[in-house]
Amino acid sequence: MRTGPRAGELVVALLAVATLVAGAALIGRARAMVDRYLYISELGAQYMLSAPLFQVGFCLVVVGILLVAVVVRDQRTTLPLLRRWAPAASLVVAAALFAVAAAVPCSPGCPSLLADGAEWRDLVHIAAAVLAFVAGCVAMLQFATASDRWVARLSTVGGVVVGVVAAIGGIISLARGNTDVGSTLEYVAAGLGVVWMLAMVVVHAIPHAAPARPRAAAAGGGLPRGAALGLAPDAAKD
Repeated sequence: MRTGPRAGELVVALLAVATLVAGAALIGRARAMVDRYLYISELGAQYMLSAPLFQVGFCLVVVGILLVAVVVRDQRTTLPLLRRWAPAASLVVAAALFAVAAAVPCSPGCPSLLADGAEWRDLVHIAAAVLAFVAGCVAMLQFATASDRWVARLSTVGGVVVGVVAAIGGIISLARGNTDVGSTLEYVAAGLGVVWMLAMVVVHAIPHAAPARPRAAAAGGGLPRGAALGLAPDAAKD
């Protein structure tokens, strides 16, 4: 027996992939407009020529994150603390915070909070962006209990790597260190996050074989939607 997403769910999955890819492409194009190393946020800073294109791309990524949340909305983790809320909730929080970061761009040059020229908008922007990364890492780690070992390993490694890489990049920024290294690390962390979301959408959307003894879903009997990700409430890693 083969099961798979319904037509509506498949459309949402395709839209999620399209918006994430388009958003990443536009941000990449905005990056190409600048001939020096800089952090992602500076692409959308006030008065930057790349700001309009970056804002469109960033908004598409935010929409893509929300669509991914819809795609994996039925998934749950078995981790003691993180099972209190769904991975989809973590993604929605990440999207909302990124939206705040987009709505409140940093001042010219995106100064560090420790710099003399930092403004209130820089505090709001940086705080929202940092917390968004944290929420994204939490969502990734919530998939560490997936019964699909490939998904579990990708999510575990991805969550840890993105968190560490983003943290190092942030520390370098606060310390006013090497912008070349710090900005590159930030792009790597963002890129890994997008790749992970694309992978989750693809895994969720691919038809999969139903197990011989379907486990009960949280809200009732029957095979949980998206069982390919293996995060039903009573699931455990193989």
